[in-house]
Amino acid sequence: MFKALLFDMDGVLIDSEPLHKKIEQDILLELGVNLPIEEHFKYASMGLEFWNIMEERFGFNRKTTADELHREKAARYLEALTSKPILPIDGLEDLLCAATQKGMVLAVASSSSTVNINLVLNAIGLKHYFTLIVSGEQVPLNKPNPDIYLKTSELLKLEPTVCMVVEDSANGVKSAKGAGMYCVGFRNLSSGNQDISPADVIVDSLREIIELI
Repeated sequence: MFKALLFDMDGVLIDSEPLHKKIEQDILLELGVNLPIEEHFKYASMGLEFWNIMEERFGFNRKTTADELHREKAARYLEALTSKPILPIDGLEDLLCAATQKGMVLAVASSSSTVNINLVLNAIGLKHYFTLIVSGEQVPLNKPNPDIYLKTSELLKLEPTVCMVVEDSANGVKSAKGAGMYCVGFRNLSSGNQDISPADVIVDSLREIIELI
């Protein structure tokens, strides 16, 4: 039934959402914004748009742009990411191997930059499984908009209905469902209290997805 398996990166391939939030919290505090961490998790996977929303809601104590903040966050994230070993989420390689054996095409569709996606895939030694990488830099609107998943299916030359997506955030699930794709919600406790209930199915382990493909 499904010809492609598409993955978000942060919180699905690697357990990196806490690192994202720490860096964003540090920058927000420097800008005079104190955003409660519980509320912060609602903005997971939004990429550049996160900074526009923060400025509109709170205002900043210095003049800057969303582009500048997005680049600053990316630079700090890259530095932190390379300072220690990067490990894949448990069960990921088992799932990738099973999907490959079934002839499915594998792709990453992440709001992260292309540089960071490649760094992560190379670090965990699993890049060879993926046919395509699509980053938030390649679409006009990031998650929860469906653009990134529609772009991925377009590049794969596949209809959205034959694509299965693995997402851990509320915004990611909205993006996948908005694109007309079947979505597996991966309950990752490190990603905060995410409302992934609109997903077609919810799993607690990536290995559970092997039975769905």
